[in-house]
Formats: sequence, C-alpha cells, structure tokens
Amino acid sequence: MSKIEKVGIVVTFNLSAGGGGPHVVIDLINALHDLKKQVYLLTPFNLDYKKIKSFYGKFKIEKVFYPQGIKKYFCRESTTSRLLMIKEFQEMANEVDLIIDIDGGVLHNYLPKNKRYLVWRISCVYSELEKFPLAMKMGWKARLKYFIKDLFNLRRPKPSAKHNVHAVDKWTEKEMVNFWNLKSAKPYLYPEIKVKEFQKGKKKNQIIIFGRIVPNKQVDKSIKVFAKGTEKFKDYRLIIMGGESPDTKYYIDNLNEIIKELNIENKVEIIKSPGFEKVKFFLSESKVIIESQEQVSMTMPSIEAMSSGCIVLAVKNSGTYLDILENGKYGFGFQEIEDGSKILEKILNDMEKGKINKKFIESATRRSKDFSGEVFRKNLREIIENNN
Repeated sequence: MSKIEKVGIVVTFNLSAGGGGPHVVIDLINALHDLKKQVYLLTPFNLDYKKIKSFYGKFKIEKVFYPQGIKKYFCRESTTSRLLMIKEFQEMANEVDLIIDIDGGVLHNYLPKNKRYLVWRISCVYSELEKFPLAMKMGWKARLKYFIKDLFNLRRPKPSAKHNVHAVDKWTEKEMVNFWNLKSAKPYLYPEIKVKEFQKGKKKNQIIIFGRIVPNKQVDKSIKVFAKGTEKFKDYRLIIMGGESPDTKYYIDNLNEIIKELNIENKVEIIKSPGFEKVKFFLSESKVIIESQEQVSMTMPSIEAMSSGCIVLAVKNSGTYLDILENGKYGFGFQEIEDGSKILEKILNDMEKGKINKKFIESATRRSKDFSGEVFRKNLREIIENNN
C-alpha cells in the first residue's frame, strides 16, 4: 500500500459550537499537519472558521466535504448524518490514504475496497438520561426524542468490530466493553492538553469549578461540596467558569438559587465562556478544582488544573479519578456531597499545616505532562504507522 500522506476525518458534531469534542478534533487536525499529513474533513455542519479560530487558534484543512442539497437539513443526529453522507464519505475516501472516524458507526460498511480506516472513540457510550434518569431535568418532548432515537438506534451507532477502535481513555473502553463487548486498540489516544501553556501562579484562597455550565456537569453538586467543605475556611471564594449551551441560562438561574440558599452569594463568581487567557489566569491562582460529573471519561479541565498546580478533587465514579488521578495517587476522590465536603475540608486543613506539600503538587503536575502534545503526537504517529 502507498504511504499515508492524506488523512480524512469524519466528524458528525458541530465543530463551531465549542466544547471538548471540537477541541480534540482541532488538536487532531493540527497534530496531523505537524506530522506532515494533509487533512480532509467530512462534516454535516458548515464550518465557522472565525469562531473556531477564536476558540482554538489557527488550523488548516485542505478540503471539506459537506452533504449536498436538502440532505444537510436532516443531518442533526449521528446515525442520520452518517446514513445521509454515504456518497460524500466515499468521495472523500477515494481522495485520502487513511480515514480517522470520530466515534465511528455505519460508514465503515461503505468503505471503498482496501481503504485504510480506524476509529477514535472520544464519546461515552451511555447517555446522560441512562446514567441519571431522575436527575436529568427534561420535558416530555426531550424524553420522547431520546426514546425514538433508541427505538431506531439513531443515537448510538456501533463502531466497526473489524477495524481498530482507539478509545480516548480507560473509562471509554470500559463502556465499550460493557455495551458492545468491544475492546480498545492500543495505544489509547488520550487527548492533547497544552500543558506548557499553563503555569502555577501565586495561589489565593480560591477553589474552581471548570467545564461547560450545563446540568450534566453536576455543577450544583460541586457548589454544595464547596459550601460545606469551607465552613471552617470563611475566606475561600469559588470561581465557576465554562462554556455555554442552550441549557446554560436556565441552569445558572438554578445555580443562583442554590447559592442563595447556601448563603454564599458573596463568595461565588460565575464566568461564562471565558477566553483562554482568563482560563489560565484563574487556574493559576486557584488551589483546588472540584469535579462532580459521574460516569464520564477523563476531563481536559482537570489536567489543565493539575498543570497549573491545582489539587484535583474528583468524583470516584469517573474517568478523571480512574485514569488521570490513577485511583487517588495524584489527587483525591469522593462519592457523595457529604464525604466530598469532608475531604475538601481535610485538603484545606492539610495544606494549611503543610501535610499536603510542594512535593505532592509537583508529582501531580508531572503527571499532567503525560497528556502533552508531544505524547499525543507520539501515540498518533504510532497508530498511523501501524496502518501503513
């Protein structure tokens, strides 16, 4: 087979919307260029280049394939998009040497003969509604939509069992095995974190919650951990920052009610859609990051926080605790609000007494380097060479 010089990427979510998924795809595009590959893209959503650059910086794509005509108005779900983009997928496949399909499903059945193909599984398998049926605040229309998607298998297309599927982390592989009996190819392709961009600054008595401000991130749980865990540390303040979605306005109203009930209004600041410089600044001066989202793969904010010298307090039932913190070796874990509050109080007390010292924080900071751009490119190069 010919040497791999042109790589096609399949993405069915909106790269212009912001968030973790678009972030890792843009990083993938830039890494491929660093490896001297030309990049082609198949996506159902028109790219807003200016907006994407404002989120993630410069990127280059040699050619973009979109669904044509009336089809593009129906490409809003992963399976539907894939079924409607078969023709465009085959057109792209005929122009490239290797296809990297983000999440996978359906299209592998329409590959041209002898075309090299692999999947990078970055999404969890189980939906938020399946994980938290009582906690997810959805109207009957939204729940009906989920039911229809499941009925016709429109939400969770299975990746190809005949091709390499590289999970983004161990948690994602765990879900793949549980639901599809499908193991990840090795190496895992952990996302690139620009750890060199983050620096430890002069630390304040400040705790941070960082990630999209939406219900499934369980920011409300983290706020309650903060409120109870800092009862003996009255001078600590809380920064809540992250991206927005259609649910954000409603959710912030809900969070403000909780903040008022907990009587911590004067301690909390909410920052919507912060720029990269603001993110770096607030992480650099914070001491602890709280992550409460359960049953989800490892999060980029936790690694960025570790790079900035923050201690990570994460819920145990998550990829962050399993993979990044290595079950507590590089940070702390909790299960419920009550024990999370007690652990936070102990962290602050031990920091004050010097029991959590510079050596521990430096070891966690070194751990964050395992997710650097250099490591990402090394793993990506190995995966590509295995397909040569």
